[in-house]
Amino acid sequence: MAKQNREKIDHTARLNDQVRVALQAVVDGVEAGDTDGFELPFQAGGRPYNPATGHAATGSNALICFLLGVNYYSTYDGWQKLGYQVPRGQEATLYLARPRKFKIDADKSPTGEDEWRVGGFDSVAVWSYDVVMQRVAEEEAEMKRKPRHPMPAKPWTPPAIKEVSEVETMARAEEFIANLGAKVSHTTEGRAFYRPSDDSITMPVREMFSATKTRTATASYFGVLFHEHTHWTGHKSRCDRLGDKSKRGYAHEELVAEIGALLLCADLGVTATIRPDHIKYIASWLKALDDDKRYIFSAGKLAQDAVEHMYSLQPENQVQAA
Repeated sequence: MAKQNREKIDHTARLNDQVRVALQAVVDGVEAGDTDGFELPFQAGGRPYNPATGHAATGSNALICFLLGVNYYSTYDGWQKLGYQVPRGQEATLYLARPRKFKIDADKSPTGEDEWRVGGFDSVAVWSYDVVMQRVAEEEAEMKRKPRHPMPAKPWTPPAIKEVSEVETMARAEEFIANLGAKVSHTTEGRAFYRPSDDSITMPVREMFSATKTRTATASYFGVLFHEHTHWTGHKSRCDRLGDKSKRGYAHEELVAEIGALLLCADLGVTATIRPDHIKYIASWLKALDDDKRYIFSAGKLAQDAVEHMYSLQPENQVQAA
């Protein structure tokens, strides 16, 4: 029997393309006059989440979900386990990276035991909760016949989002930052930066931050503070990232810090945006995606490592990383 000629999937290109489209939308919006930045459309109080596995998105997968506005997602099989059915022929909402694991037998392992290691990744198709629910609603509206995919007896539904006052949210964020113990000073010069030479963070005074159409001045302040603390984790005494031999450059570290800030905003319930003043970095990220296929995934992993380091400095009763 002749083998079928199946086109080989370029998983990296598939993942990168959707990031490129989303980032280009940010660029287009800013150039069209959107001075408030690009608000990331996730629900406050949590990262994008797969209800079938119970896992929240991390690293670059979280960024992809943030950019495309997906809060809840799962694979075709995942939705079936929950009692839902992805509509036949429905194109995937997005693709996420799934680590490609391989086994090292005990006789070849330095530990003398069987080991599983990660080498590269595949792209896996997922569908959003909105997609499966839209199909359920459409079928229930068709009165001429019984729905092909009725609601399950005990359907999974998104958890209720507890309303938390901004005062409580910001107190939680303040406590999280205080537990890190970084040296932070404030200035009226209007600049925010991390300086490795003396391991210090400089922030504009809070009064210099202004509200936007979608974000309070306080939320803007903490978004920048999270960004600078992600840089802070790169110090040689912590994640030792700033002297990275990969030499991907300053813009890559800015992407790491941006993803780290977005993850913390989601975890702590702070409204997140991509800042308009980062338009120059977004342009360089788009260029880098063409030249370096692992650029976005490297940044996502480093950002995840940075956030996990910050959580390691929290007391046990503090919020845990998703």
